[in-house]
Amino acid sequence: MVFVLIGISAHPVWIGLILSYVVGYKLGWTPITGYCDFFNPSTGCGGPVQWAWHMVLPWITFSVLFAALYVRMIRANVMEVSGEDYVRTARAKGAPEHVVIRSHILRNALLPVVTMLGMDIGVALGGAIFTETIFALPGLGNTALQAITNFDLPTVQGVVVFATIAIIVFNLVVDLLYAVIDPRIRLT
Repeated sequence: MVFVLIGISAHPVWIGLILSYVVGYKLGWTPITGYCDFFNPSTGCGGPVQWAWHMVLPWITFSVLFAALYVRMIRANVMEVSGEDYVRTARAKGAPEHVVIRSHILRNALLPVVTMLGMDIGVALGGAIFTETIFALPGLGNTALQAITNFDLPTVQGVVVFATIAIIVFNLVVDLLYAVIDPRIRLT
């Protein structure tokens, strides 16, 4: 529960700086900043292994906020669904506990989480700006930040249009996932 509270309360900038200092600088386990190209290594740093090694801290920083939110949401939904009549009925009929959890509890508890996932795409794009800035990564967030600083209106518009399309597509995917998760919803 402490992890969840820290993840929800802490800003990605603070998490990234603390991880860079402790894990990268003091312990020396990972590189602090920098980027290795995945496909075209122009320097000695490149390829999939080096790229993944340099992306460990940004991935952790970016995922702490969302992992904490989703853990809290799933826990609350599972506790709520566990008290429903159909769960008690399944247990009373002698269904194995793993079947009750997978088929009855999780399937119904995941509906609000899937909705939240579709809505968090915009938040993820905003969080990417902070993460890319801290770790000096070339990405969409860094491009948007530089375009705003240089008053480059077409680039800002392109980033906004891309983000909007991404949010619309992911919300469509979420709506289609509803039909897979909830048997009461049909696409016809």
